[in-house]
Amino acid sequence: MRTMFKTFAGRAILATAFFALAATGCSDDSSSGTNVTDDTDNSSSSTTVSTDTDNSSSSTNENAGSNESDWREHCLEVINEYRASENRAPLALADEEKQKCADEQSADDLAENKAHGHFKACGEWAQNSGPNVNMANGRKASDVAEYYLEMMWNEKKLVESGERDLDKDEDYPYIGHYMNMRNSAYTKVACGIAVSEDGTTGWFNVNFY
Repeated sequence: MRTMFKTFAGRAILATAFFALAATGCSDDSSSGTNVTDDTDNSSSSTTVSTDTDNSSSSTNENAGSNESDWREHCLEVINEYRASENRAPLALADEEKQKCADEQSADDLAENKAHGHFKACGEWAQNSGPNVNMANGRKASDVAEYYLEMMWNEKKLVESGERDLDKDEDYPYIGHYMNMRNSAYTKVACGIAVSEDGTTGWFNVNFY
């Protein structure tokens, strides 16, 4: 039986960056020319993020909606502000079906505690993920989106410093979130979030199309 959670209504290799909270990025080889691999060295990249949170007691509540009806719009706005800083065309929100799918996908990843565990389930080409989000004290979905998107875009600093190169595949595990957010090949985005039934742990996915 699948454990369910309440939800708020490319590149080819997997990337994991560890900050105050972990974030992971992933994309399809159709936009990068790189082969997908699941056996990446865990020192820099992983499909799984360990946690002490016990998800086994969570119950089904798929119809629970966010008290922020416009949080996805805020997610989109933040992404487009970052893209505009590099003269990249703005993205549009993907259709409602894909937004709902992103919520359900986030719930499934949270249930299995596996970053990108259901990558491409919503037909996305790339995905950035904020796993095991601390949702204590009624943290809002818009706050989660803002926090993680800033963290992801800040990988740009590694490029600006010369430490990482946008043209080197081996650097993707370190700057993949930034690369996904700025990619000109993508035109739409779906922002999804799920929260454990006890309200303590969340999972944030951003799917690019």
